Amino acid sequence: MKRILLTLLILFTAIPAHAENAREEAKIGESYDKMIRQQFGVVENDKLQKYVTEIGKKLLVNIDDPEFQFHFTVLDEPAINAFAVPGGYVYITRGMLAYVDNEAELAGVMGHEVGHVIGHHSYKQMQKSLGDSLLIFAGLGASVASGQGVTNTVAWVAAAQTLSQLNRMGYGRDLELQADEFGLIYSYDAGYDPRHMQKLFRTLQFKERVSGQEYHGFAATHPDTIERIGKIGEKADIIANRGQRPLAVKRQEYLDAIDGLPYGKGDRKLGIPAPYTISLYTPKKGDTFRAIARNIAQDESLAFDIAVMNNQRENDTPPEGQRLKVPVPRKQLSEAELPMPHPAIPEDAPEKGREKRK
Repeated sequence: MKRILLTLLILFTAIPAHAENAREEAKIGESYDKMIRQQFGVVENDKLQKYVTEIGKKLLVNIDDPEFQFHFTVLDEPAINAFAVPGGYVYITRGMLAYVDNEAELAGVMGHEVGHVIGHHSYKQMQKSLGDSLLIFAGLGASVASGQGVTNTVAWVAAAQTLSQLNRMGYGRDLELQADEFGLIYSYDAGYDPRHMQKLFRTLQFKERVSGQEYHGFAATHPDTIERIGKIGEKADIIANRGQRPLAVKRQEYLDAIDGLPYGKGDRKLGIPAPYTISLYTPKKGDTFRAIARNIAQDESLAFDIAVMNNQRENDTPPEGQRLKVPVPRKQLSEAELPMPHPAIPEDAPEKGREKRK
């Protein structure tokens, strides 16, 4: 239950509406940032964190006078997700990075989350439901982050109920479409091809439809989702054709950046790492995704995941010469690193000898 409340809190925290409240909003965001890092953990890869931050900075260059100093963080979380909290804190999970296929797609999804922050979308939704309680709830941010017990307050209960409803419904059709537009424009202004945002959303739609793993209230079969993907494609074409300048995709740079990324579920609290890491593999003639899963990932059941995370389908022929993301088992201990086994003791050995062995 605590995990559910925290997830809801992260995704839909109240945001003050006016610029004069930006300082208060930044303080709330800072408090939640500490809580988020503690809850999910951060991918321990400085190079990757810097890479994602640099892309985030590119998205902000053409935004006139942003209210906040933005922060971009890769969380050690296997679920496919990206979200933002007050004060310009934007997060993307390692699970999402595994299914993003190039820099242009990453810029699109990060731009979408920046759009939610710039548009104060959480605030607009929560204000309708909470009214004056919104101010009380905003004031609880620091207490929640410091671990003080506030879950029994009226404001907290009201917020939890509202957040639960918002989590099922998302920000609503109009605000999601608005954030999509922000993502397209910001990524284009940063020099990326905005048409790849639609490709990523199609990948996530297919993943959810087959596996049931839903992204950010992104119901694959819902009419609004189908319409939304169509609108993204239409608007991306219009934006991309504004000028004649070349637009970047940067797949190779992206693959190099996520090489070695943890993949799959671990247990951070118990110190159990993710069972796989992302490795890069160039298919050979005659390869199939099942064969790649069996021979490289050492688990044929991963064929579907490998295909989808590379914008393919399981029955497609892997493109020769094009590097693919493939989860591979974490490096096993070498023979020299394995603990020395005890010498075998015959079953008829004296009990005294057995006690020594123990």
